[in-house]
Amino acid sequence: MTVLWMIIAAVVAALIALFQYGYIGASKNTKRKPWFALLRFITVFCILLLFIAPRFDSKTYESLLPQLVIMVDNSKSMDYLEASGTVQKDLQLLQENEQLNSKFEMQSFQFSDVIQPLDSLSFDQSETDLGMAIEQPQELFKNRNKAVVILTDGHQTTGNSYAYVPVDDKTSLYPVIYGDTTSYADVQITNINVNRYSYLNNEFPVEVFVAYQGTEEVTLNFTVTQGNKTLHKESFYFDAKKRAAIASFNLTSTSVGTQSMLATVQTLSQEKNTKNNYQSFAVEVIDQQTNVLILSDQLHPDIGVLKKAIESNQQRKVSIKNTSDPYDFNEYNLVVMYGVSSAFAKAYSQKAQTNKNTWIITGADPDWNYMNANNPLFQIDASNEYDEAQPILNDSYASFNLEQLNFEDYPPIKVPFGDLIFNTNVDVLFYKKIGSIATTQPIWFTYENADSKHAVTLTSGLWRWRGQSFLNNKDFKNFDDLVSSQVQYLASNKKRNRIEVFYESFYYQNKAIVVNAQYLDKNFEFEDNGILNMTLRYKETNEIVTRPFVLSGNSYVVDLSGLNAGDYAFTVQVENDQLSRSGSFSILDYDIEKQQVNASDVGMKKLVGSSNVFYQGQMDQLMAQLNSDPLLQTVERATIKQNSLIDWKVILVVILLLLGLEWFLRKYNGLV
Repeated sequence: MTVLWMIIAAVVAALIALFQYGYIGASKNTKRKPWFALLRFITVFCILLLFIAPRFDSKTYESLLPQLVIMVDNSKSMDYLEASGTVQKDLQLLQENEQLNSKFEMQSFQFSDVIQPLDSLSFDQSETDLGMAIEQPQELFKNRNKAVVILTDGHQTTGNSYAYVPVDDKTSLYPVIYGDTTSYADVQITNINVNRYSYLNNEFPVEVFVAYQGTEEVTLNFTVTQGNKTLHKESFYFDAKKRAAIASFNLTSTSVGTQSMLATVQTLSQEKNTKNNYQSFAVEVIDQQTNVLILSDQLHPDIGVLKKAIESNQQRKVSIKNTSDPYDFNEYNLVVMYGVSSAFAKAYSQKAQTNKNTWIITGADPDWNYMNANNPLFQIDASNEYDEAQPILNDSYASFNLEQLNFEDYPPIKVPFGDLIFNTNVDVLFYKKIGSIATTQPIWFTYENADSKHAVTLTSGLWRWRGQSFLNNKDFKNFDDLVSSQVQYLASNKKRNRIEVFYESFYYQNKAIVVNAQYLDKNFEFEDNGILNMTLRYKETNEIVTRPFVLSGNSYVVDLSGLNAGDYAFTVQVENDQLSRSGSFSILDYDIEKQQVNASDVGMKKLVGSSNVFYQGQMDQLMAQLNSDPLLQTVERATIKQNSLIDWKVILVVILLLLGLEWFLRKYNGLV
C-alpha cells in the first residue's frame, strides 16, 4: 500500500511540475524549463513523501554472551552437613575463573525460601525452596541461552517439588550436590497434625507420621509426653518394604493455657541423626467459646458469609436467629444485627437493658428513620438513593490491628447516599470511594459508649468482598481476618489502651515469628512517631534480648525469627512515654533444616539425568562441561528497527535547499 501511495505522489508531483512549467510557463521561452520542472518535481515529491511517511527497516547486530547464573543454597542444612566451607571455596573458583568470565555474563544469587543477590553467605536460613531456585532464573533470563549452576545439598523443605519443575530449551541446568549422599539407616518424625485450639476437658485428635530408612526389621517405641508424664505410647514395626507408619490418637485438655507436648520415636542403634526422632507440638486450651448472635428478619447471603468468617476462628461459635425467635442477649458475648427496621424493637430494648456490645449492619433495605430514632449517637441524612462504592482503608484506624490486610481492589457495594452526623467520637475503618473520587464519608466505623463497644457498617453485599478475597489469594483469609478482628474487638469489654500488643501464645521455630503493636496518642489516635522496643527474657537462662519495632502501615512490627526454642517473657515499652505491656509466649523446638541424615541427589538425577549432576570436589569437571556445552555459545542478535521518513531531518534540509535553488534560478532567468 505504501508503494502505491508513493507512485501516486510521483504522478501528482509530475503533474504539478508540468502544469507549472508547461502550461503556465508556456509563453516563457527558455531552454532551462525542463530543469526547473525537475526541481519542482523533486521538491513536491519530497513534501508528499513526508505526508505518506513510509517506513524503512534498519538492522543492527550485537554479540550476546551466554548467561551463567550461580544459585547458592544459604540454608542451615548446608552448615549442618558440614558443606558450608567447601561451597564458599567452590563459589570463589567459579567467580574468579578467567575462562568462564570471558565466555559468560556471570551473576550470583543466594536462596532459601526467597532469592536474593549474593552478598555474603551465612548458612542460617530456616527453609529451602529448590523449585523456586530452578524456576526463577529461567524467568529472569527468559530469552537468553544460559547455564544455571545450583550449589546445594539437594534437600527441599518448602515450595513445589523441584523434581517436576520444567527446564526450557535455552537452559542448561547443572546441580552440584554437597554433603555425604551415602544412605544411612534412620527413623524420623516427618509431620504432626494437631488443632491449634482445644476446649477444657475436651478430647482433641493428634496424627503423627513416622518414616523409616533402612533394610533391617525393627520394632520401635513411640511416645508422647508432657514433662514427666506419658500421655500416649505404642510401637511400630518397620522393614525394607514397610517404611512408614501413622499414629492416630486422642488426648484430653486438662488445663487452660498453652499445653506443650513432645512426640518421640525410639532411635536406632548407631543412628547418625537423632534430631529428627523427636518433635514438639502444642495446643492452646481455652475455657469456653465466644458466643456470637446474628439477628435478622431477612434472608441474605451476607449472613452466611459472616457466620463462616467468624467461625474461621475455632474460638468462636455463631447462632443465627430471626427477630421473631426467642433470644436473650445475656447468653452472647456479641450481637450482630443485620438489617434495620421496626422488627428489631425487642433487640433494641434488650440492647439498652444489657448494655451489650453490638455490630449493626444496615442490610439491603434499611429503615433509616427507625435507625436514627434508636441510635442517638449518630444520625444519617439518608434517602432511598444509593451509591455503588468501594472501601478506602483509613490508615489511622486504631481500634484493632489491620496489618498486612489488603482491601484496595474489593468490588463496589451498595451504600446509602447521605451525610452522617456524629454526637460522639468515632473511629472510621473504611471511607467510601465513588468511582475514582475518594470521600470522607464513612461506610464502616466503631465507637465506644460508657462500658460498651459498637460497630456500624452502612452497607450490604459483604459476600462480594469475601468472594474477591478468594479470587485474589485462593483463600478467604483476608476477609475472614477483617471480620475476626472486628469480632475480637467487640466481644471483649476491655477498655482500649494506648498501647496494645498482638501475639500468639506459642510459635513454631521453623515459621516466621512476627509480633504487632499499636501505639495511640492521648486522643486515642494512631501515633506514627513512637519508638517502641521489646525486651525479651529467655526463662531458661534469664538472658535478656532487646528488639526494636519498625513502623509498618498503621502498626508497629518486630520480627523475632531466629530465637532459640523455649519460654519467653516480654515487655514492650515506649520511649519518652510511661507506657508498657507485658506478656509471655513459647517457641517450640523444630528445625526442619536439621531433619535430614545426608545429602540427596535423587531428585536432581530425575530432573537432569545422572550425567549432569556433579558433586563437591568436581569443579574442574563442571567448568569443562560449561565450556564445552554447545548451547552455551556466543550468539549474534539482530535488531530490526523501523524508521519513518519524517524522522530524517536531512530531507527537510533537502526540501529547503531545492526551494531556495529553484527560486534563485528563476530569479536569475527572469521567471520571477
